[in-house]
Amino acid sequence: MANPEMAGECFIETARLILRTVTPADVAGVASSWKLDEGPIPLPEAERVIQRMRANHAQNRPGKIVHLCLAILSKETNEFIGWCGLDHTQPADADPALFYLLKSDDWGKGLATEAARALLDYAFTRMELPSIHGGAAPENLASKRVMEKIGMKYVGLDEEGGYAFTISRKEFLDS
Repeated sequence: MANPEMAGECFIETARLILRTVTPADVAGVASSWKLDEGPIPLPEAERVIQRMRANHAQNRPGKIVHLCLAILSKETNEFIGWCGLDHTQPADADPALFYLLKSDDWGKGLATEAARALLDYAFTRMELPSIHGGAAPENLASKRVMEKIGMKYVGLDEEGGYAFTISRKEFLDS
């Protein structure tokens, strides 16, 4: 059986969530939720987004993430409720950046923390990455708190004045 990580596929299950690779069958869900803060995108744009995500995922392998963008689905409703992943497309970054974005109806329920923790576990145990960094805008205290809850260490302010965090594989596995 093929290793799903090697084929660019990812499936992570938590108590309340499913984090998974997007497929072409998800085009309507991607169109309605890709830019949660701006509204729906046209279906042809959603198809291009899916193709780009899948091409990026195909480049990921243990020890190296280029870009991993996963749909966050509620296990209860099977609805797309957001996105999370790891981005290492910036050559200046020493390690991948953690990201997550939830529909506002799902804020304050601990779902971002649940997704982010599962993503770190995937990154460090299955993909064997050495470290991850993250950031939050200065006004986004909820996102800052998520990073604190998942064990990331605050390292100061980034170039834009936001909160910068990091965690190593060893720190995560020792926690």
